[in-house]
Amino acid sequence: MQRGDRLALNSIHLRIDRGEHVAILGPNGSGKSTLIKLITRECYPLANSGSSFEASSMQILGRSSWNIFELRSHIGIVSNDLMARCTRDITGRELVLSGFFGSIGIWPNHHVTAEMNEAAQAAMERLDVAHLAGRWMDEVSSGEARRLLIARALIHNPSTLLLDEPATSLDLAALRELREHLSALAKGGLSLLLVTHHLEEIIPEIERVVLLKKGQIFAQGRKEEVLTAQQLSSLFGMPVELREADGIYRAW
Repeated sequence: MQRGDRLALNSIHLRIDRGEHVAILGPNGSGKSTLIKLITRECYPLANSGSSFEASSMQILGRSSWNIFELRSHIGIVSNDLMARCTRDITGRELVLSGFFGSIGIWPNHHVTAEMNEAAQAAMERLDVAHLAGRWMDEVSSGEARRLLIARALIHNPSTLLLDEPATSLDLAALRELREHLSALAKGGLSLLLVTHHLEEIIPEIERVVLLKKGQIFAQGRKEEVLTAQQLSSLFGMPVELREADGIYRAW
């Protein structure tokens, strides 16, 4: 996968099965953002090799071609790009409802049905943010905004939730609350694909970890086998100390 003159992903061979909870971990510039864009079909796996093009293959749920609106009903997405766009004067309910339209907020051309309102209410209750339905987005905390975005991603009742560094800008209390909600979603049958460079975001229910470095898979396997001080020191290029407690890993 090439973006401009830079090879962003190179010789990636990765399979994630239905029902798996997987974390993709790597430093800045490792290719995580490009991988997210591949999954969401914002980019396609076509690399320029000199004067010829070398095509790669990628399938999502057994298919290589998707209508993007149809794909949204299977994969809910919570990304930093979406978070950065939540600055308009919109309410929590409008943010969640906008998941039906692929927008941020409700626009005059959008027709919101009673069924959509019911689905939005159910999604907000699932994330304990129903009380924020009438609040403006610039009045809620970062943790509350992140949970509203997760509710937005769940509006179609997808089978998989893709999370791009969901704990960015959250304090310790908000991070703990977010982890508890993600654990509840995983236990409820929703598959989680977490992309991050913070170990603290990896909840106990995630069994498998993929390490990315310089556009390639550095290591992958069971969490307890991959998340070691030696592996992480090599991944980040610095000495790393590691501690695990109750399934949560911390590094410094």
